[in-house]
Amino acid sequence: MKHLTLYVFLICWAASCPLFAQTIHTVKLSGKVVSADNKAVEYGLVVLKNTKYGVEINKKGEYRLLAPSGEYKLVVQAAGYKTVEKAVSLRKDQVLDIVVMPLSGTVDEVLVIGKSAMQQVSESAYNVVAMDTRLLHNTTLDLAHALDRVSGARIRESGGLGSSAEFSLNGFSGRHIKFFMDGVPMEGFGSAFQINNIPVNFADRIEVYKGVVPVSFGADALGGAVNIVTNQRNRTFVDASYSYGSFNTHKSNINAGYTAKNGFTVQLNVFQNYSDNNYWVHTPVLDLETLVFSPDDKRVRRFHDTYHNETVIAKTGVVGKRFADRLLFGITLGKDRADIQNSNIMKVVFGKRFRQGETIMPSVQYAKRNLFAEGLDLSVTGNMNLGYSQNVDTVAREYNWYGDYREINRKGEVNYSLAKYYSHNGTVTANLNYKPNDRHSLSFNNVLTTFDRTSKNTVAMTGTINATDTFPKITLKNVTGLAYKFDYTKNWSTSIFAKYYTQYTKGPKNTSTTTNSYNYQLFSNTFSTAGYGIASTYFLQDFQFKGSYEKTYRLPTANELFGNEDLEKSNAVLNPEHSNNYNVNVSYNKVIDKQHALFVDGGFMFRDIRDYIRRVVESMHNTAAFENHGHVTNISYNGEVRYSYGKLATVGANFTWQNLRNREKYKSSTSTVVSTSYNSRVPNVPYLYGNGDISLFLGDMGKKGNTLNLGYNALYVHQFPLRWGSNGAYDTKDMIPSQFSHDVNLTYALQNGRYNVSVECRNLTDERLYDSFSLQKPGRSFSAKIRYFFSN
Repeated sequence: MKHLTLYVFLICWAASCPLFAQTIHTVKLSGKVVSADNKAVEYGLVVLKNTKYGVEINKKGEYRLLAPSGEYKLVVQAAGYKTVEKAVSLRKDQVLDIVVMPLSGTVDEVLVIGKSAMQQVSESAYNVVAMDTRLLHNTTLDLAHALDRVSGARIRESGGLGSSAEFSLNGFSGRHIKFFMDGVPMEGFGSAFQINNIPVNFADRIEVYKGVVPVSFGADALGGAVNIVTNQRNRTFVDASYSYGSFNTHKSNINAGYTAKNGFTVQLNVFQNYSDNNYWVHTPVLDLETLVFSPDDKRVRRFHDTYHNETVIAKTGVVGKRFADRLLFGITLGKDRADIQNSNIMKVVFGKRFRQGETIMPSVQYAKRNLFAEGLDLSVTGNMNLGYSQNVDTVAREYNWYGDYREINRKGEVNYSLAKYYSHNGTVTANLNYKPNDRHSLSFNNVLTTFDRTSKNTVAMTGTINATDTFPKITLKNVTGLAYKFDYTKNWSTSIFAKYYTQYTKGPKNTSTTTNSYNYQLFSNTFSTAGYGIASTYFLQDFQFKGSYEKTYRLPTANELFGNEDLEKSNAVLNPEHSNNYNVNVSYNKVIDKQHALFVDGGFMFRDIRDYIRRVVESMHNTAAFENHGHVTNISYNGEVRYSYGKLATVGANFTWQNLRNREKYKSSTSTVVSTSYNSRVPNVPYLYGNGDISLFLGDMGKKGNTLNLGYNALYVHQFPLRWGSNGAYDTKDMIPSQFSHDVNLTYALQNGRYNVSVECRNLTDERLYDSFSLQKPGRSFSAKIRYFFSN
């Protein structure tokens, strides 16, 4: 109750801040950037020096900038032109046209003053990769498959479109990695709004933090964080696309925004995905007469794996006002339905089971720069998901992979259910930053996350109820962070920070001591502790050095504590994970001359984790649950090399090697018997993988302003074990095999990217691909996409 009272006060206080900020006047600066011969200069940056205010120049050479009144240095930068810097006095709205001169000397003459958000993130003290997803907007990728191209990252899917997807980063997977959207935690966003069904066009960039996570996110992450940054530009635009592909796959997306001169703004994003997912797989098939599986794999087609989702995200409010730089009220509405074709083991197949859900999530966002003083910035966001999920299993049949079935005595294919689970997730995030000058800054963050699941099981009248349905399932998490950043020189920056974690849990606890037996009782617990860390970076000519350390905790998620009411079982007694994380990174970025650019990056990470949470598949019922596993260490290396030849071509490759080992010597805390898995590699985690890509850009193809882009991407994952080895030895039957896949794409962009047509082929050589044991992914597939983009 104290937390609730605190946050009601916080929101009310944030809402009242405009009353104290009326003296700050926001003005508009607009105009056109032209060359000496009066031609529009396409694409560049217009920024106010030493501030966060800046915009991109559009293809017509126009810009429009909103900022508080005051005296500034205006900086204009565009490729191929000399940087312009001039003093401006912003007292009222004004129009300022700027003439830039062509660059006649060497590249070294370019003075980069206005850094993009991508550069600012990449050059921070944290081990972070910033991916410009706008380069992928003409592809059919979703956010998950875009992330699959980042060094150290892997997406593990159980099947085709809409299947469960697990993101791993340098040995950490699932909930070890926290996801954010524009800095807001994505926990509880609903199944209709996840990274493997959100189109890549939804994001402008993706930030991947490896290890230590900035306080501004308020994260209890153990292995890193991913921040998806959407279009935050205050301009009018439309981005619409449609694609069709193999397995009757349809994807469409409309992303639009409108901002009036008076600051009124509307943002709309609508997307849908549909697929039959009827690709071929290889698996043993059950004989319904003898109830014996075939000794060898059969080639069969998936017949019960249709998936579709639809999502609408609408926001409206004002920007650039005296009382708020941004005040938006929004609603996210979504629904999805997925047939369930198989269990966690491929050979166990279903014919009628499915899951569905709805997302109803209102939200509010408030941001104000220079709140009470210059350099004091506040942002507050809040959302609440009021949707539900439902598992439907009502048909008393047993199927095989030919689609044949037999009637059975039990209710349902696995467990008779029509239950609707209302998982109400709420999040309130507050960030307060103060930067009195260029050398010092202070940040405060607080994130409160609530979860409360209730069940409405429509089969209760039959007497068939899930054993945990009658128990409350509640968790409340709060993470408070404080950070201080000191820029000793322009080349050396250091941050120190501390976090305080609190979690309250109430739910069912299995008190049975017998394997595969369940006896649930109500359990509650409160946990509180503190963490801390430091991050530093230093620039030396073309090199950047980074180092960081963190003592961190990762609080169990609602899914880990309470399961998904289907094949994932609950374990409300999970302990928080805690770890000592060490990170070292070196990068080299060199423009050799006007045509050649080279980027090299290498990183080392060490993790010492206690109470490590891992997912364990239970073979008897083909279900899974999460459990703590004592002591685990991880040593990880990753590297990346990228070369660019002007605007014609880019070539890049990255790799990751990690060594996640069990350091729990004895079988239990009371045992003196050494565990056979002591010092063994932690199973079911890939430890060697990488990818490479080649892109070729051919300008003015057919007509000036038209571009042809050819791309190739390869992914390799080395084989890894499913289960613990005995003294280092592994059963070859329990190995997830190596995979080497190839994707190609071709895009033709017309009129400087307004109209775009793309074709793609994934898994070009039709390899058998497995991210998880026995769960085969789609074979070779083709797709085509058309896209229209307009922005002023």
